[in-house]
Amino acid sequence: MMRLVAVCGIPGSGKTSIIRESCNGVKFSFIANNPESQDMIADISENSDNFPFKSPCARIRQFQFRVDMMKEKNPELLIAEPPGNCLEVSSPMLNQIYVNDKSISLGPLMTVIDGCNIDKEISKRTTEGLRMFNMIDESDVIVISHSDLIDDERRAFIKGEVSKINTDAEVIFCSVVTGEGMDSVKERITGDYSYTRPLWN
Repeated sequence: MMRLVAVCGIPGSGKTSIIRESCNGVKFSFIANNPESQDMIADISENSDNFPFKSPCARIRQFQFRVDMMKEKNPELLIAEPPGNCLEVSSPMLNQIYVNDKSISLGPLMTVIDGCNIDKEISKRTTEGLRMFNMIDESDVIVISHSDLIDDERRAFIKGEVSKINTDAEVIFCSVVTGEGMDSVKERITGDYSYTRPLWN
């Protein structure tokens, strides 16, 4: 059974860098949300692909199509960055697989957030802020990037802001500079952790 782990987040949050740092040496295939991310991972992944189109109405279908294409290569682990800027469709994309494809084991839905900008990003009053709110609400694991730039007071603030939205989410502080949190991210991706917030039971 193929294991699929989705790592989502706004552009520039550090998704691809964190995947590269935490999973270097792990046997996996990769679906990137752009060619640049694909290039970053290509040398350490078995197979890689990217989403070629950006139409919002097609993203769930694109995701399913790309996963099906990659599944034909029989990877044990597939890591995917859901496509595009309509970030709140990450859970619906996984939900299609959760309901319809029992040959895939879903790992946790992970959201990467830049720890230096989290207070600017979460707000129901802006389009991007609402998308970030929804991503936190639907995720199993929240990865806070750039933790080397965050002091203890700010860490406490971030945990508090996340818990206001999603009391069940695990928060992992992560830095590709210091290596903080990389083992934890790797364990969530490769270990016995699963998708726990489906829209359909």
